[in-house]
Amino acid sequence: MFNLIEKENVNVRRLLAGRVLTNIADSLFYMAILWFFKVRFHSPLILSLIFVADSSIEMLSFVFGPLIDRVYIKKLLKLVTLVQIVDSVIAALLFQIKLWQDLTIWLLLGIYVISTIGSTLIYPAEEKILPVIVSKAKLTKVNGVFQMTYKTLDLFLNAAATLLITLVSLDSTIIISAVFFASALAFYTRLILPRKLLLPNKSNEYFTENYGQDLLKGWQTLKQEGKIARLIMPFAVTNLFYGISSVGLPYFATEHLTKSAISYGGLELASSIGGLVGSVLVQRLTFDKSKIERLVVICLTLSGLAIVLEPAVPKGMPFLLLILFFTSELWIVMMNINFEVLVQESFSPHILGRVETINDSILSSMIPIGSFLGGLIVAHFGADWAIALEGIAQILTAGYYFVIGKKK
Repeated sequence: MFNLIEKENVNVRRLLAGRVLTNIADSLFYMAILWFFKVRFHSPLILSLIFVADSSIEMLSFVFGPLIDRVYIKKLLKLVTLVQIVDSVIAALLFQIKLWQDLTIWLLLGIYVISTIGSTLIYPAEEKILPVIVSKAKLTKVNGVFQMTYKTLDLFLNAAATLLITLVSLDSTIIISAVFFASALAFYTRLILPRKLLLPNKSNEYFTENYGQDLLKGWQTLKQEGKIARLIMPFAVTNLFYGISSVGLPYFATEHLTKSAISYGGLELASSIGGLVGSVLVQRLTFDKSKIERLVVICLTLSGLAIVLEPAVPKGMPFLLLILFFTSELWIVMMNINFEVLVQESFSPHILGRVETINDSILSSMIPIGSFLGGLIVAHFGADWAIALEGIAQILTAGYYFVIGKKK
């Protein structure tokens, strides 16, 4: 594993610590707001507004790309985290208001949107910073360490947040989130980042005096980098089918395992562990980034085959089903980390914020569409088809990459 204790990697340690603390704070803030709406207002419609806000901000994240590239990234990290601390404190105060419920709803939604936009700014900032503070030789390993850390957090973070809400209170949980945001701010403040590589200058080809033109420049630059453009759109299609399978998964779990929520949780846990192992393996394996299509073909084929086999597993063999979920996620995470490194190596730090947010917007915009289609497919054809279609889509996408790889 990449040695994060080395003296020259102090920036990596500080960035990773800040990101871990931010992730924890985000989860506590999100679960506290979500649970407050549930217990105070008892309205599925109001809860749905949070999910709509989440998906809308993700789909429009490309709008914030020029901001990430224009502002000194350390200053942006500090400012955004400070706003999130204030958001948490205001939310804690709003939790105390018993009257003016309509006003409380809209104020909390507004605060939640601001905090989510903050997270949308912070997360691409990491991808922008890493290629500046890490050598190319270590970039894949460092990305693997970051992904391994996130996957480890994913295993227990939401459960820990709900446990904390149960043991203490919503008010205390939201205040604790502010403490974690403040701790993250302390690490971001201590980052040592080269201004010259991260700030625009008048002669820089990636910047104009116009925000809209800078935004357009991001799209044009992404289009000109043929390899990334060839990869991103088929990835978006596979995300569409991921959205379909996500809707089918709870039904699939209860049909193939037990009727309780444990079956769904077990499959999610197997996938998370697979992703965690994939992020560890990618640190030890070296891939030629000039042949990224070949890696994508291998990963998508093996993941797709595992997913296609899932509905065929006999109902008395739950262990085999867990292995298949584990395997499919392992290959996808290995592919995603290498793709991220390819993006980081292919673009100047001066435009990387725009490229990252455009990629995020394209990929995330397909999931809500897939989720809608998933409801129709599960209702008319059953959960098995919702799962199998994702695997078929991955295998077909692998075939596409195999063909374009042969043509070059």
